[in-house]
Amino acid sequence: MKSLLSKGLLALQLLGLSVVAAAAPKVLLIGIDGAQYEKMQALNLPNLNRLQVTRSYTGGVNGAASQQATVSGPGWATILTGVWTSKHHVVSNDSGLADARYPSLFKRVRDARPTAYIASVTHWGSINQQFFANDVASNNYNANGLADQAVADKVVALINTTPADFIFAHLDDVDEAGHSSGFGSAYNTALRDADTRMGQMLSAVQARQAQTGDDWLVLVTTDHGREPLLGYNHGNQTQSEKTTFIGSNKVMNTEFTQRVVNVSNQDFGGLYGYAPQTWIAPTVLRHLGIEPQAAWQLDGAPLIGATAVRKLLPAQGTQYNFTWYADAAGMIDISRNGQWLASVPALQQGYLDSGAPKGVVDYTLTQNGTPVSLRQNRIEIQATLDWDSSRSYFFLNDGSYVRYNNVLDKAESGYPQAVTDSNWPGLASYAGKLVGGFSKDASVAYFFLSDGTYIRYDKTNDRVESGYPKPVNDSTWPGLGAYATQIAATLRWTGDKVQFFLRDGRYIRYSLIADKADSGYPKVVNDSTWPGVGAYATKIRAAVKWSDAKAYFFLSDGTYIRYNISSDKADAGYPKVVDSSSWPGVVPY
Repeated sequence: MKSLLSKGLLALQLLGLSVVAAAAPKVLLIGIDGAQYEKMQALNLPNLNRLQVTRSYTGGVNGAASQQATVSGPGWATILTGVWTSKHHVVSNDSGLADARYPSLFKRVRDARPTAYIASVTHWGSINQQFFANDVASNNYNANGLADQAVADKVVALINTTPADFIFAHLDDVDEAGHSSGFGSAYNTALRDADTRMGQMLSAVQARQAQTGDDWLVLVTTDHGREPLLGYNHGNQTQSEKTTFIGSNKVMNTEFTQRVVNVSNQDFGGLYGYAPQTWIAPTVLRHLGIEPQAAWQLDGAPLIGATAVRKLLPAQGTQYNFTWYADAAGMIDISRNGQWLASVPALQQGYLDSGAPKGVVDYTLTQNGTPVSLRQNRIEIQATLDWDSSRSYFFLNDGSYVRYNNVLDKAESGYPQAVTDSNWPGLASYAGKLVGGFSKDASVAYFFLSDGTYIRYDKTNDRVESGYPKPVNDSTWPGLGAYATQIAATLRWTGDKVQFFLRDGRYIRYSLIADKADSGYPKVVNDSTWPGVGAYATKIRAAVKWSDAKAYFFLSDGTYIRYNISSDKADAGYPKVVDSSSWPGVVPY
């Protein structure tokens, strides 16, 4: 076959007809760790100026399932997978393997093009050796822990001497300079050096392209910004820390070139009007001829070719209501958890899924044949149990629970798990009704149910005691009977006291020694009785005592309040969002 093809090409050449080989698509993705976009702009860097550049953002959407820490692990994992932490599960720099259900570009490219030449050349070794160790195993070349100049030199060599199809390069000196001295002369020098190295790689691409006619896409980005003003650290949800950038050597579509000014979420100075970093991986895939599939549930779409649904965001303050921006008329197909849900006009620019189930829900919106996905989370903490000083239990509204290590301040591995009669003997039938729980002492705990009954749990034998549930009335719990179905949360307090919070914003203090509610209750939860909690009285859904010094309230909007028991008031700066940073592993984002 090869000989016949060669003879055919020779015949065409003898006839004077030119033969133009199809340009092979290639991608170089360059990452500059911890580079603040505004500082780069101020320096007017010559090699960055060779590219088209747009502001972008990291960290997901604050307060939504996509929220993630603005640190390197989650940032690079999102860049390389096209999904947020809620899917790839790299929540910190100490995380292990990313979730294999959302593979990196290394595996996506390898699966689609088995003979492709793939390389990952990094300064920070965790990308190759930790998060994507399995994915890079089939790469043609990997290097970890190289100095920045060695990274640039090796990438240039790969471009010049191999049939490279996809190369990822990671530079780290900028981030190290920021951590060492913050913004200033050393940081600026590191930015200039990074720009020089980027220029070396970009020039190698241009020379190779001229030599072979291959079609190279070069993308340059960063994983996160830095704290405002000083620039030493990062990790939080501030405009400065969330601000990133994307540079390209090619003309891109409107998601790249046009900021949406009237985006539905105007937080952080309208930052969500720019492209998120989740759009980088789909862009790489499309250029390499690998079309993103709806089943992949990518949280972004390509920045080249036909524009997909833009600015797909959860509506603020609601669940399962999301919005988008439409460039033009047409129809959008919406699926939920892989099943078709609706077709709506693009100019509708919003959808409320009133029939959404509890739990994690994945929506995919397809326009112009290109899918983009959004994960929503309706899993909530509905009850807690303070088992002992080293562990607590969180019961979720989907019938699962999490065992939390108070000492390590994170959920233990393997959770959430379904509440069954194996792990909670006698409790499984009532898991969906739990509204509160507390330990009376080392041997007895109580659970309260939404139907006005309660359960006594034998901690020593680890089982529900026989004869339960029983009704909450003025014989079993004197003073609580009239409010049995109104209990929203329970909190074991100091001494012999237990606080029962009601759905109408009141509370009852109960004495375990006297075995009755204290006189004068219910009282209103306000800033006199519970300083700092009053505004959230009707939102309380769970509460847990952490120690004699502090307790936590969990609210219906996915936030929590830390309460200082000693000073008898909420700590400043709360409520905060319950997420993978504040309560690792509690809510399965």
